[in-house]
Amino acid sequence: MLVTADAGRCARDGWCIQDCPVQILGWGKDGLPEAVPELEPLCLNCGHCIAICPHAALTLRGIHPEELESVPAAMDHIADPVMQVLKSRRSVRLFLQKPVPRELLMRLLDATRWAPSATNRQPLHWVIVESPETMRELSRLIADGLRSIPYFARMVESYDKGEDRILRGAPQLAVAHASREGFDPLGDCTIALEYLDLAAQAHGLGACWAGVLVAAIGFKPEIQAVLGIPDNHRVCGAMMIGYPRHAYARIPPRNPLRVRWI
Repeated sequence: MLVTADAGRCARDGWCIQDCPVQILGWGKDGLPEAVPELEPLCLNCGHCIAICPHAALTLRGIHPEELESVPAAMDHIADPVMQVLKSRRSVRLFLQKPVPRELLMRLLDATRWAPSATNRQPLHWVIVESPETMRELSRLIADGLRSIPYFARMVESYDKGEDRILRGAPQLAVAHASREGFDPLGDCTIALEYLDLAAQAHGLGACWAGVLVAAIGFKPEIQAVLGIPDNHRVCGAMMIGYPRHAYARIPPRNPLRVRWI
C-alpha cells in the first residue's frame, strides 16, 4: 500500500489528509487515513503526510517515521544565525588558489537535495568543474561567446589582456542542469543554486553566480559539450566557489523594502 497508518498511534486528527498537496488521502473504512486507490498515481512522494504527523503513525511507500530525521520542536534559537548568514552573504570574486575539499563540497551539494522543486520532480543534476585546464577553457569559450555583446566589452577586453574577470580564477565551478522536459527546470535549479550559495556562506566559503556562462552558451554550444551535458538538458545556472581571499567586515545598506499590502 502507498500509505499505512498505525491504529495504535494515529490520533485521527486528519492533519495528513488536509496537508496532502494533491489531495489523494481520505478516511478508510477503519477510520484511519489511507490513499484513495484510483488517485495513488498522483502521489508526488513529497513526504508531507509523514512529515506533518506528530504521532509517527504514518508509513509512506514502506518508509517508517523512525527512519527519518526529526525537526527540532523549537527553532527560534537559530533564527538570528540564519538571518546573519542571509544578510552577510556577498558575491565573492577574489579567491584563494586553494581548492575546496570534495568532502566539503559534497556536504554543500547534499543540502541542495532539500531545495523545493515543482511537483517534487527534483530534476537537478550537477557538474563540478575542478580542473584548472577546463576552467581556463571555459573562460576562453565564454569570452568568445560574449564578444559581440557590447555590455560585456570591458570584461572581454580584460580577458584578452590576461585578466580573467569571467570565472575570476575560482578553483571550482558548480553547474546546474536539468532535462528540458521538466515542469520548471529553470526555477528548480535556481532555487537549488541559492541553497548552495547560502550553504557556502554558512561554511566560510565564497560563491558568486556565473551568469556569464549561461549568457554565452547560446553563442557557444561547445560550452555544453565541454561540460559533458547532454543536448536534451538545459544549463540553468552556474556558481563559482572557493575560499575568499579576504573577509568582509561590514554589511552595506540595501534599498528600502517596496511592499504593497492589498
